[in-house]
Amino acid sequence: MKTLGSRIKAAREECGFLQSELASRIGVKSAGVISNWETDKSKPDADKIVQLCDVLDVSCSYLLDYYGSEDVSASESTLLALFRDLNEDGQQKVLDYAKDLHATGLYIKDVSSGVSETA
Repeated sequence: MKTLGSRIKAAREECGFLQSELASRIGVKSAGVISNWETDKSKPDADKIVQLCDVLDVSCSYLLDYYGSEDVSASESTLLALFRDLNEDGQQKVLDYAKDLHATGLYIKDVSSGVSETA
């Protein structure tokens, strides 16, 4: 399971920042602070989490791995975890496939009954 630290590191690397660059951008004293966060030796406070989200262009939901009280099924959780592990090209293929599948109308859930319809 991904941790807060691993999500910080992944977002930092996606932006192409060194730990020292990220430290400077969010106003912490050294790259060591970032390293400690990324290895889960310590955690940023709420203000730093907000700054991290702004600088790394990620949502707080992503960084904290929290999506509210909405019930998420085990299948949805698994799908999300697998999707996050894919690179950008893989994620785009999954999105394209899901859109194509949805467009057929064959597997759309009947919202009134909660039952999936197949033709």
